Amino acid sequence: MILHFTNARLIDPEAGTDETGSLTVKDGLILARDGKAPKGATVIDCSGKCLAPGIVDIGVKIGEPGERHRESFRSAGLAAAAGGVTTI
Repeated sequence: MILHFTNARLIDPEAGTDETGSLTVKDGLILARDGKAPKGATVIDCSGKCLAPGIVDIGVKIGEPGERHRESFRSAGLAAAAGGVTTI
């Protein structure tokens, strides 16, 4: 599946960029930036939204021993995803 995101705020912390543009993605991999939508692509208007790399939380602790509330990997993963964290 090819997705073409238009009018997106593109944030790349590594490159230090924060600008508006378009992004073409196929099967989770970036194919092109600021180009036209390929034939057959699903076009998504991102006006007012931003696209950024996934956030990795290397300090997460799931089900902290001794705590009264013990979360599961599922509940922790859902909470992380809701906050934009893609890897815990």
